[in-house]
Amino acid sequence: MISEDVSKALSGGIIEYINNRRDKKEEVFLKDKPKKNKQGVITNGAINTRVLVIIKTLSQNKTDISSLEKSKKTKEQTALVFQQDKYNQLLSFVDEDVINTQLFDVKNEYHEFLLKNGSEHEPAVWLTQWSIKAKDISFATHVGKLTHSSSKSSSILDVTAEKNESYLTTNSLNHIEVDTASSNAASLPIADILKITASGISILDCLKSNDYSLFDNLTNDKSLINEWCEQLKQAYDSSKKQSYFLSKQTYFPIEDNQYHLLLPLTSSSLVHELHLEHKKYWDKDQEVAREQKYNKKHSATVTRTYPNKAYLHVTGSNHSNASSLNGKRGGRISLLPTMPPQWQSNSPSYNNKSEIFDRTLAFELKNVLEDLRRYLQLIKNKELSISEPKRNAAVIKKLQAISNYFFNYIEAINSNTANSNWTCESKLPVEQQLLFEPCRNDEVAIAIKANKKWMKTLSRSYGRWLSKQLEQKNKLTLSPIHEALWADAFLIELREFIAIKEVTL
Repeated sequence: MISEDVSKALSGGIIEYINNRRDKKEEVFLKDKPKKNKQGVITNGAINTRVLVIIKTLSQNKTDISSLEKSKKTKEQTALVFQQDKYNQLLSFVDEDVINTQLFDVKNEYHEFLLKNGSEHEPAVWLTQWSIKAKDISFATHVGKLTHSSSKSSSILDVTAEKNESYLTTNSLNHIEVDTASSNAASLPIADILKITASGISILDCLKSNDYSLFDNLTNDKSLINEWCEQLKQAYDSSKKQSYFLSKQTYFPIEDNQYHLLLPLTSSSLVHELHLEHKKYWDKDQEVAREQKYNKKHSATVTRTYPNKAYLHVTGSNHSNASSLNGKRGGRISLLPTMPPQWQSNSPSYNNKSEIFDRTLAFELKNVLEDLRRYLQLIKNKELSISEPKRNAAVIKKLQAISNYFFNYIEAINSNTANSNWTCESKLPVEQQLLFEPCRNDEVAIAIKANKKWMKTLSRSYGRWLSKQLEQKNKLTLSPIHEALWADAFLIELREFIAIKEVTL
């Protein structure tokens, strides 16, 4: 038996839910635009729009009417209160003694709607009307309609507790959110009622334990309560399971030419958990963390990435037609890749190479090079100047990205080279040797570092190489001025890279 406090909280939840539906209907009745049927009769209320048209013909206060027409809801107002206030203010523009048949009819229509809407949303009346629809509802973790929106196969509530850590399954979740499937999407409101929870106890839990005390707060009619509960129980108390021809069935062979008929069902609960996890990618702290990562700065927040994801869209525009959680996801199921691990080859060795600026480097940096190439081509096609501050800043940012990838590549080569001072025996130019090992203290290294020009020499080589890469397979024609720009931008990054290496080594 649930406590009195829980009982009142659950029944209060029912009343609040029903009142919210009542208020939403009134809001729509007031604000929607007029829609006419084939006979030319307005069928959806549209009270405020119709009253506005009438008031404009009756009142000379055009300025205030126009101001009210353009007004917007304040933060303190609910959507319904805003529409109600608008209705009352419109009527205030006309004296009460003014007689107008059209206005009288609209006011009378709204009054009759309020009486009917309020009567239909009395808790006892509403439950009597809606509890019979519980037979259309099934609480499930695996929903049949996610395979095909017209499928009439059974949905399954997986309550098993057994786990296998080698597999990601529904019962791997710490907190399983049970979905609500329906053979008729119009019946979903009664599912919302059954899911109302207080102190960890839902109305569905009460029904399962035959505790009907919460309904005593809504009516004194015991026979009516019993009728509600017997109908509501149909949402879970059904042992009949069936497949359907629209289901994706799998015939699994066993011995003696026999087979098992398997019915793969999508776990909506698992899909929804992945959906909620994926939404965290857009959290403010994640955006800040990604910005910090881009700027190579520390962040206490671990960034989340979801590469190569795809989406499956279910049931077109009416997403709740499949299930309530599918409606919350906007009908989207996130598909994450299950690709095998990609073989990572070792970084190439430069022991026997005579140049760092080669085809291998161009391949490693192809994506960031292509990004800059496309941008420069766009500027050229539009006959714009690269010197304009915003465009120049964009180019510098893309140059920095190329430099970052370049230095990461240098670090990767070094980490895969076991011997220190390996550059002493290499065929690379001295400037490029110091790029790999700036802390060398042999005579050759000391002499060239004392000259203090090796970084500029290296930067000019970089500038010439970058221009050649950008001109390839394109109609771009770059001048020595561009080479100088690439070199100057690279020199700033190079000095910082060498300084950090000298401090840490």
